[in-house]
Amino acid sequence: MDGSGVSVEPVPSARPGVARRTATGAVLLALVVSAFEGTVVTSAMPTITRELGGQHLYSWVFSAFLFASTVGVLISGKLADRLGRKPVFFAGMGLFLVGSALCGLADSVHALIAFRVLQGLGAGALQPTTLTISADLYTLRERAAVQGLFTGAWGAGNAVGPLIGGWLVMQASWRWVFLVNVPVGLFAALLLYLSYRDPPRRTDVKLDRWGPVLAGTSAAMLLFSLEPGHAELRWLCLLGAVVLGAGLVFQQRKSLAPLLPMELVKDRTVLSGVAGGIAGGALLYSMAAWVPLWMTEQGGQTPIVAGLTLLPMLLGWSVGSTFGVKLLVRGGMRLSAGVGFAVAATGAGLLALTAAYGWGTYAALASLAVLGMGLGPAASTSLIGPQSRAPWHHRGIVTSSLYATRLLGGSLTVAALALARGHFALQFAIAGALAGVVALGLAVAAPGKASNES
Repeated sequence: MDGSGVSVEPVPSARPGVARRTATGAVLLALVVSAFEGTVVTSAMPTITRELGGQHLYSWVFSAFLFASTVGVLISGKLADRLGRKPVFFAGMGLFLVGSALCGLADSVHALIAFRVLQGLGAGALQPTTLTISADLYTLRERAAVQGLFTGAWGAGNAVGPLIGGWLVMQASWRWVFLVNVPVGLFAALLLYLSYRDPPRRTDVKLDRWGPVLAGTSAAMLLFSLEPGHAELRWLCLLGAVVLGAGLVFQQRKSLAPLLPMELVKDRTVLSGVAGGIAGGALLYSMAAWVPLWMTEQGGQTPIVAGLTLLPMLLGWSVGSTFGVKLLVRGGMRLSAGVGFAVAATGAGLLALTAAYGWGTYAALASLAVLGMGLGPAASTSLIGPQSRAPWHHRGIVTSSLYATRLLGGSLTVAALALARGHFALQFAIAGALAGVVALGLAVAAPGKASNES
């Protein structure tokens, strides 16, 4: 590692060869199965609400999972640095699989939401831990070659979720949308157990107990403030969120073990990653939640076709991610994330026009492809750039904190856009405008060429 904090040699967690390939396979499986649950209910929700009732709670099935994932991410980051990656991975996988099994047995939408919280806590521990493990396995230069595989797997889990969910609903039962995770998750855990070796534990890593509590409670209050109805309660929740948010800022300034180390909070690459994480999550999860619903309600499409609509975004994401790290090394966050979000905002704007003027399915597919092409490099380098600035003992918390911003951006945006339910063009336009604002901010404030690695 050089003075800038850029890792140049992999931590000896799995040497190149069969062990590293097996660990990589475990990471990919865990990424897919945990990300899959963020969106798989999209195409299954009409059937679920028809059987269980609770149509007015549609957005909460998504937001509860994403919010709980945010809390799980915040808790797991420091634990991964202090206890090691494997214990946190296995604990997260256990919570996730228990939550999945209970979701498959739910007999009401309220119970489903409660079990989604448990499932989300597990996913929140899994997702950043797997990405941290991938950073341990490969150097920055090596990740330029394999990053498309990791981000493509994560994007595939999110984008293919509605497609598989629709197929399971039509061919079997919506309950299999959740139960299918159990054998896949167990297999991923077995592969990692056999192949990955944690570096020595860092007992000097301090844990911040109040930071995650304040952050999670503030985010929960903000989510409740977006719930339709009960205007007085909504304003009270919003006020509570502001007060708790201010308390979080004060507490973090005094904390000996803040959610993000102070020296990294001042880093422009890390700050750019925070902005990119919020915008990336907002775009990804809002499209995954509302595009299939738009296709079924206004396009008259089947759940499978509605799920297929997101595939161009996945393909664009994968293609964009393959050269995201190369753009980061060549032009810094300003090029990779700034330009990426500008392209993504263009795609979201085209999608809003398609919904407003009824340009048809092909125009929607093309718009989503453009969106994914920009979102791929923007979202992936918003995580990789800050990762490369952190030493090993901070890498887990940096990864988890940035991943939390992605999930928080997604949960808040899905909940906020629920206020405009039925007005799909407006929903897509708002998501695109957010991406455009972040693109402009990164073009002005993000660092240029990345630090040298040698």
